[in-house]
Amino acid sequence: MAPSEPSNLTARTVVVLGLARSGTSVVTGMLKILGVDMGPSVEDNANPRGSHEDLDFAKLHKELFDMAGDGKDYWNPPSRQTILELAPRMDVRIRALLAKKRDGKSVWGWKHPRTLLTYELFLPYLTHPHFVLVFRNPLATALSAVEHTRKLRRPLNVAQALSLGRFYDGEMLRFLENHPDIPSQLVAYEDVVLDPLKEAAKMAGFLGRDLTDETTRALSALVIPRERLALEKRKRRSFLRGKLPQLIRKWSQERR
Repeated sequence: MAPSEPSNLTARTVVVLGLARSGTSVVTGMLKILGVDMGPSVEDNANPRGSHEDLDFAKLHKELFDMAGDGKDYWNPPSRQTILELAPRMDVRIRALLAKKRDGKSVWGWKHPRTLLTYELFLPYLTHPHFVLVFRNPLATALSAVEHTRKLRRPLNVAQALSLGRFYDGEMLRFLENHPDIPSQLVAYEDVVLDPLKEAAKMAGFLGRDLTDETTRALSALVIPRERLALEKRKRRSFLRGKLPQLIRKWSQERR
């Protein structure tokens, strides 16, 4: 028997918008604790608490950006117009993915940074969309982007990272200006770090979710100080906790 569809009166689709390196991972982690199904996550060794980027949307976005131009990705984006022109070619794929994701769920959503350029492709098919927009100090986001891209083929310098941030901030503003009718919650990453439970309570109210003792404990454990986060990252990159498991996985895959 196929799963029954949730009532449209209670259904929600939660979309997280925000720049890469701006705190969207921790916000998405909070949404998961609040009971929002945010899908299977991409493996991310750079983030000890997980990136919470939806694996299925990551695959779809890679396909979209490859179609938009050779070498196009989040750090070297195509124009928004180029993405929108792909709508007729991707319509069937998008509808199939959304149908799969919402099947039998009352509240679900996704987070992927490239959604900043693609959300218009999904909007016509979303049930009661609720958007969570995450903001962070632009310089902090840029410096984190520089660090994150330093081993890529085209690493960013600070000026390039700030310029890219301005471009994506413009896309966030475009959403707010063009869709004032869509329920939206604005979240500052700095506020999440300062008082995670207060910000979680706001998101819970926005989505009609409940804060329990269990979710409160989980939320408190999720958001950790930057110094401790940096320590966990170094541990993951160490040979015993990072590189060795990767070598074992690679060896295992080669023997199959």
